[in-house]
Amino acid sequence: MLIRQILLLVFFLLMFSALYGQSLQGWLIYFGNTQLGSSRFSIHHEVQLRDYEVIGDHQQSLFRTGLQYKLSSAANVTMGYAGVYTELEGAPNKPYWENRIYQEAIIRQHIANVRLRHRFRFEERFVQGQDFRTRARYCLFLDIPIHDKTMMKGAFYGALYEEIFIQPFQKNLSTFDRNRLYGGVGYKVSDNLGVQLGYMMQHVGKNKGTNHVLLSFHHQLRY
Repeated sequence: MLIRQILLLVFFLLMFSALYGQSLQGWLIYFGNTQLGSSRFSIHHEVQLRDYEVIGDHQQSLFRTGLQYKLSSAANVTMGYAGVYTELEGAPNKPYWENRIYQEAIIRQHIANVRLRHRFRFEERFVQGQDFRTRARYCLFLDIPIHDKTMMKGAFYGALYEEIFIQPFQKNLSTFDRNRLYGGVGYKVSDNLGVQLGYMMQHVGKNKGTNHVLLSFHHQLRY
């Protein structure tokens, strides 16, 4: 009970800090995973639409897919591709394209009723008009049931994550790339579909942090 109260308190504090005199940016996200029959393989599919405002000034469209392999009930690995279309804020927007190849591993844990995921991701980045780049990312996710430990249809849950991005092999770039801190509340529309609404603060390099409201859909399918 104490963990749940702390989670909700943190979420509302983050929302208050975002709304207190600071602009919000909007992200709309779909995360999908399609299990391929009874095999250990599945397909990850993801779409993200990001805006410099909540709605009204397109920032980025991201499309990501990958082939995932289940090592065990607690771990899987993925290799895939992401295409990213980005525009600058305002006008002229000077759009550019980025192609990414990525490799990742996810490890799952349980501590009491809390579900944890550790995600390790490495990216090879081909950005239009820039030199080849690489980037390493680590994210810790926590899902905390609010009233239903099973987190099945009809359940509410809290969601937190902290992600750090580094560029360890780039001579002319800072090792630290960015950091994201997120807090949200989720609802299980069905056993295989969850919806989350949350707030994220992002720091890029030495720039001032930006505030984002996220609406995300989390979908598990079987082919």
